[in-house]
Amino acid sequence: MEFRTLGKTGLEVSEIGYGAAQIGSRNVSEDQAETALNRILDEGINFIDSAAMYGLSEKRIGKFISHRKDDFIIATKCGDFEVERDGKIEIAKDYSREGILRTIEESRRKLKLDVIDIVQFHGLPGENDDEKIAFDALVEAKNKGWTNHIGVSQDGAAAAEAAAKWPLDTQEFTYNILYQESAENLMPTLAEHNMGTIIKRPISNAVWERDAKPDGSYMGGPWERAQAFPLLELAGGMPLVEFALRFTLSHPTVCTAIVGSTNPDHIASNVRVSDGQRLSDDVVKRAREGFKKVVG
Repeated sequence: MEFRTLGKTGLEVSEIGYGAAQIGSRNVSEDQAETALNRILDEGINFIDSAAMYGLSEKRIGKFISHRKDDFIIATKCGDFEVERDGKIEIAKDYSREGILRTIEESRRKLKLDVIDIVQFHGLPGENDDEKIAFDALVEAKNKGWTNHIGVSQDGAAAAEAAAKWPLDTQEFTYNILYQESAENLMPTLAEHNMGTIIKRPISNAVWERDAKPDGSYMGGPWERAQAFPLLELAGGMPLVEFALRFTLSHPTVCTAIVGSTNPDHIASNVRVSDGQRLSDDVVKRAREGFKKVVG
């Protein structure tokens, strides 16, 4: 496993991180979650990304691997979280000072940690929220010693603006072979402020493996781009998941790329990509040119 410095945090993180959303699903058994979480640590992954809205994710991390805390760095998110109403699980938003601090305190309890390595907003405060109060609360949590570092999970120009405006340490955002916009509208600002970069959807959910267009924009949008993108030609015989992950890791400002799975074989396969080998400059250049042709 190769490691990179997570910007100004100084943390040394595995360049392949683990997205812990899937192990939070109530459709995933306790045994599956325990096996996956311990497997990633055994494979050398030391960065885990969770969130208050990821179902049982935080609770399972605390239950199954908190005794191995020296082996991993944990980032979680607040602002959006799960609530139960009338017997149904729903996602709620609360970017008030009280809501933010309450959610972080609950995350500390679930994770069985006094101090969380990184706490990020799960997006940005909404138009009806007081932005200053929200970010001041995030800073307050850091000053209280509840978290060592703070950040935001957000794409696009709004994310760049937040990075320039607030005292943040990390930023989580989308960057992959099909969605390269962040290379121009966000990553230069993050580099200027020496922020740690956490890449979500680094393989775009391998959406090219689907025969039919998925419903909804989350998967349907990438699927449409994949149909127009010369992936096989660019990969040159390399498996597409490996190629996509190597493309993401080839960007010089990427610190860690988080991939989620409950399949031990998939976890091991992802880890094998972290061998220090980057795509050639020519392949990266052609991938960027292909992207511009697709999106205009």
